[in-house]
Amino acid sequence: MERSERRGRAAVAILTGIVAVTWIPQLAEPFGDNHLGRIIGRYALHLRNLQEHGILGSHFGADWAPYAATPYAHHPPLLNLLTALTGLLPGDGEYQVWLPPYLLALLIVPAAAALLRAIGLRWSATLLAVGLMVATTFYWVFSPLMFDLGPILALSATVVRLRARPEPSRRLVLAACASALLCTLVSWPGVGLAAILGLWLFAARRFDRVTILVGTSMLLGVAISLAYVVGVTGMALLGGQAELRSSGGGHTLRQILRRQWFFVSGLLPVWYLGALPLGTVAGLLDRRSRSYLAIAAGFTAVWIFGLRNAAYVHSYWSYPLLVVGLVGMGVLLDRVMDGIAPPPAPHSKLLSDRLVSRGEDRGEDRGEGRRRVGVATAVLVGAALATYLGVLVAGPDRHRLLSEPAQAGRLVAGHPPPPGQRYAWVAGDGASSPRWLAYYWNLPPRLLTAATLTSEPTRPEDLVLVDLRRPPEWLSGPVEAGAVARAGPYVLVPVSVLGGGPTGS
Repeated sequence: MERSERRGRAAVAILTGIVAVTWIPQLAEPFGDNHLGRIIGRYALHLRNLQEHGILGSHFGADWAPYAATPYAHHPPLLNLLTALTGLLPGDGEYQVWLPPYLLALLIVPAAAALLRAIGLRWSATLLAVGLMVATTFYWVFSPLMFDLGPILALSATVVRLRARPEPSRRLVLAACASALLCTLVSWPGVGLAAILGLWLFAARRFDRVTILVGTSMLLGVAISLAYVVGVTGMALLGGQAELRSSGGGHTLRQILRRQWFFVSGLLPVWYLGALPLGTVAGLLDRRSRSYLAIAAGFTAVWIFGLRNAAYVHSYWSYPLLVVGLVGMGVLLDRVMDGIAPPPAPHSKLLSDRLVSRGEDRGEDRGEGRRRVGVATAVLVGAALATYLGVLVAGPDRHRLLSEPAQAGRLVAGHPPPPGQRYAWVAGDGASSPRWLAYYWNLPPRLLTAATLTSEPTRPEDLVLVDLRRPPEWLSGPVEAGAVARAGPYVLVPVSVLGGGPTGS
């Protein structure tokens, strides 16, 4: 292995390690009132029910009672399997549930670098492009919810290499088969992109040993995923979920575009948004990346606008856009590096014997100087990215998107409901889909309204979770003074403070 290749891989390992260190505190955080708490909190319910009721009693780890009586198995099972495995680790803490999505999120870094190297980009452009992606709120905060992106990028990297190598090594073919299996076990986007990449590989190689092995791995993963989903919930519920995500909200194209811009502009910095279209154009014009980038961009468009209701609801739904940005800006940076420090031309012995004139020596000196400028530029940009990542780790985005929502989980985890409470009451517009609340209180969550306050079986001592930033409109006055506990903007108040009394048992 060349020295530059060893250094490049070492740099990827260092970058991956730095990201891992910044995430360690997150493994001890409670599940809270944000997208991570709502989605990963579901897997916490899956794990607890699996441990308490066994494989069959928990519907193969899909039971998420008491949040809902019907098991949730609308996605391929890889994260459920990994959560079941980490549930065997010592203790009984949130880290067992956080660990699988964060490990899969770490896989994104080396897989992204492998893809850019497979396309043919130099190490400096590869590392800077991956660094640009890592130093965004989109990746650092939400990548545990993009747990399929690592397998997708890994499969992409192996397919790009398999298309270019008539006689690939056994190691590369094995890596492609493993990536194909993981990709089709991790998510429906993984299944869809695996199918497209498989056809792209078939177009280059036709039927041979490689396409048969990789295709068989994909079919195996799809078969397992379908068996899990259909066996647990059936096709009717899966079809209903697809319909809900696509047309359930009835949103117009203009509404989707405005909503996506609102989300993306808050998750990607200005410098990334400015470079994204330039990189996309550069990637589509470059013959090395043109085909793959067209696949990634087309899939991203279908994912957002085909499932427009989900895109309207979930701030992270447009995450395939990171693949477009990764490849496009990697190519753009590679072109910039060509201007700053062009790669040395190959030398034959005869040619080297001719390089004796003073003018040619000066040309070599200029080339060396340009290479030094390129290295210095890469170092400075890398230092700037490291500083930006540091600000992200300790800055307002972390507080707003991670630390503050986690206070809701910390509040309810530390203050259980009184004996006899039947529901985990939530008042106001905050704490939507509080699966994390169902996990900590082991009660089905219910919305407390002015009507249910007198019609449902509430008791004066029952606790209600309220987000003070979005209190219910029917409240006649502030409730902070009557709160039994508070954490950040979240309070727990008795029903009696809200104006309710005994209505039943």
